[in-house]
Amino acid sequence: MKTTGITRRIDELGRVVIPKEIRKNMHIKPGELLEIFLSDMETILLKKHTIINKKDEFISLFIKALGSKTNSNVFVTNIDEIVFSNVLDLLNDKLSSEFDGRVLNDINKKILLTKDYRLKEPYYIFPISPNGDLAGYLILENLGNNFLESHDELIKFSISFLESYFESI
Repeated sequence: MKTTGITRRIDELGRVVIPKEIRKNMHIKPGELLEIFLSDMETILLKKHTIINKKDEFISLFIKALGSKTNSNVFVTNIDEIVFSNVLDLLNDKLSSEFDGRVLNDINKKILLTKDYRLKEPYYIFPISPNGDLAGYLILENLGNNFLESHDELIKFSISFLESYFESI
């Protein structure tokens, strides 16, 4: 565990302020959920909560089928890492700082997805926002010509399906 040297008092309602520098470095925004864990009787751990998690075999199968149908590499990320993909070498890799949460569909811009993997053009990035809150992205890359026209309905369905699925968990 990394120490920061920062201390904070708990107020009369049991609240503690997470310092701005830590919130900024961890991309924690107001209203975001944090999970609370006890690792022992003296240690409280806070972890960013994400509804897009690695424990879902059904979504893995869905992503493989989507990649097969569209002849593309498919990535589903949460805010921090690649959670599902048909590119198995990249599963669980952290997103690069260059991929900072902006929806970038400028196919002329070369984007570093992870520290070692640059997206191939053309690529398309779609936000996944269950309950209206950004939870991650659906990314499709290395696609043929006229991809959006030929697969537009499938992409819309996939995003809607993923959002509905993650809303229900």
